[in-house]
Amino acid sequence: MRRLDATGIVLKHIGDSAIVSNLGPTTDEVWHSGLRARNFYTYGAMALCSSLALGMALVTKEKVVSLDGDGSLLMNMGTIATIGRERPGNLIVVVWDNEEWGQTGHQPSHTAMGTDLEQVAQACSIPKTATVSTEEDFEAVFQTALASDGPWFIVANIQETGYLPVAPIEPEMTVYRFRETFVGPA
Repeated sequence: MRRLDATGIVLKHIGDSAIVSNLGPTTDEVWHSGLRARNFYTYGAMALCSSLALGMALVTKEKVVSLDGDGSLLMNMGTIATIGRERPGNLIVVVWDNEEWGQTGHQPSHTAMGTDLEQVAQACSIPKTATVSTEEDFEAVFQTALASDGPWFIVANIQETGYLPVAPIEPEMTVYRFRETFVGPA
């Protein structure tokens, strides 16, 4: 499964829910798929995507979706434990697992060497988890996550097929657009 195709599935079903996208190709693909005021792009914030999404989920009742990467989560595994401790029912974490640190030179990540992030999430008391490798399975699990309480932790095994052009993200405008539409506090 390609991340870009899976991103299209997310955007097809997300409605007005907030998306927090990981740096680099994830943000580029979300941006190129259609600018939404509800997209929070995290350029320059490696390892903080799910932390930001957790903070948002804790102050609102609406769904918040984190589109994170295996490399970023591995750099901040405390986020997984904190999600398991806080258990926000409105949080969905999607981990695009390409088994590498794509932003720092394509070195193999721990998941390429056997680390199972779904098992990590389960050990951190996240009650609803899944690992998927096809678009069909991803779509089914993602729709279930949107329609039910979480938190959800979905590991989506992806293949890299090249990158889109770098999106012209302006951090100040991202914050402004997002803040104007965010529904909080809970």
